[in-house]
Amino acid sequence: MNEDSVARQVFRDFEAVLDECLTQMNRGQSLEACVAQYPALAAELEPLLRMALRVEALRQDQPPSPVALRAGRQRLLRQAALLRRTLEDQTRPTRVPWWMNLQTLMRRSMVSTALATVLLVTVLAAGTVAASARSLPGDALYPVKRASEEVRLLLTFDQQIKAQLVGKIDERRREEAQAISDRRRVAELSFRGRIERIDGMQWTVGGVAIRRSEETVVEGDLAVGTFVRVYVRSVGDGTLLAMRISVEPEIAAPQPTASPSMAEPTMTATATPTETPQPTEIPPTTRPVQPSAATATPSPTPTATGTATPSATPTEIPPTPPPPRDVKVRFSGMIETITVEAWTIGGQIVIVDENTVIDEEAAPAAVGAVARVIATRQQDGTLLGVAIIIERAAEIPEQPFEFQGLIESFGSAEWIVGGHSLLITEQTVIEGTPQKGLLAEVKAMRQSDGSLIAVRIVVRLPTEEVQFEGVIQSVGDGEWIVEGVTVRLDAETAVEGTPAVGAVAEVQGLLLPDGAVLARRIVVQSESTGTVTPTIA
Repeated sequence: MNEDSVARQVFRDFEAVLDECLTQMNRGQSLEACVAQYPALAAELEPLLRMALRVEALRQDQPPSPVALRAGRQRLLRQAALLRRTLEDQTRPTRVPWWMNLQTLMRRSMVSTALATVLLVTVLAAGTVAASARSLPGDALYPVKRASEEVRLLLTFDQQIKAQLVGKIDERRREEAQAISDRRRVAELSFRGRIERIDGMQWTVGGVAIRRSEETVVEGDLAVGTFVRVYVRSVGDGTLLAMRISVEPEIAAPQPTASPSMAEPTMTATATPTETPQPTEIPPTTRPVQPSAATATPSPTPTATGTATPSATPTEIPPTPPPPRDVKVRFSGMIETITVEAWTIGGQIVIVDENTVIDEEAAPAAVGAVARVIATRQQDGTLLGVAIIIERAAEIPEQPFEFQGLIESFGSAEWIVGGHSLLITEQTVIEGTPQKGLLAEVKAMRQSDGSLIAVRIVVRLPTEEVQFEGVIQSVGDGEWIVEGVTVRLDAETAVEGTPAVGAVAEVQGLLLPDGAVLARRIVVQSESTGTVTPTIA
């Protein structure tokens, strides 16, 4: 048996073991018991068998029709035949020892795993996959739709075709986002696309309208034309609210690369010239025909490098990923904690150092204030603050405030009591009849801007009664001056006689805290004749 036959036999043996385990599980045997029979293949068998259980559960929820099942099996056979031919074509031209072929097969275990996954998903849930084609995020069959897409990507080895498939999947995600918005459904999803419009908080990405907010986390430098991934939440009114926007490289079709056969002369050429320049070190007296012995060395060199080439096949080594780079992040939120080394803003910890700029031009930095953050997400996932801009001051919660004082003025919307301005609302309770100079007990709520909203005002009447007589010096609306004493009148004041300046009035009332008298009864007697000072002749 040659090495190609050995590799194919190993592949068929694994398929046979997988099929046997599926049969035993269908008959009621547990997954653990099946895996225990083949300990050498446990690492590859267990994830596939667990997937079989999940797919079987989906199949029971949505049983496929016989027509869909037959169609799924036909697709399976075509895909399996294509993949088998591809694997045979890749192994046939190389004449290497059988153990190297086996090593290559083991390196392609992911390929066999993907093929087994397709076998499993297609046989057990062919109808379910077909039914999930039109499902949307939040539907029961949507995970099946996403799983079938991932299997197709795993089975696509041509990078150019894979790039086209990724483009189609991206377009499908955008169509799903638009459908979720149009149907006003509540769901969370993500899609990729190019930024087409930025108008304040209204953005358009890949033809889909989204809305940013102060809580949106932005990773990277964004501008029109940038390719991004958007994580959105549909709130049920047609709006797609962006929770996170991150720059993401767009997968493009790769350029053709040189084949391994083209690389062989390069390896040979680089080996030979390193030895041949040595004759240039020979002094000028040496005859120039000496290097001819060195020119014969290239003939044995290709035979040595040619046999070593298959062991270092460049196509088997995955490309070295680029080194991770820091990502710039922008977001806004309320300051929750402030320490010397770190701030917590909007639920995210931001490391601060001597280079972090704290901008307090709009408001002071304090717990409860709203800040806009520009930070760098480092390789370990932490956020290093570049700038923290305070946008709005902390909102102080309402606080109760109680006091008492003399009523200086009162109206339907505002009172001034004891030098404090009180806002009167429909909920304000007023007990007693307000009068300038009366004592008032006030319960109010102090707002974040320092204003006072009156909750309850109790007007206290004085209890000390006074009575006096004097000349009326002035008469006003609600207030007289009698013998230098301020006399205030209200709706309960009884006035007898005609008030006039110079007339004598007898006043009975209550002594107010400010020294004025709240008149209860005023009797105007007559005009004062005045006092004549006698003179000496």
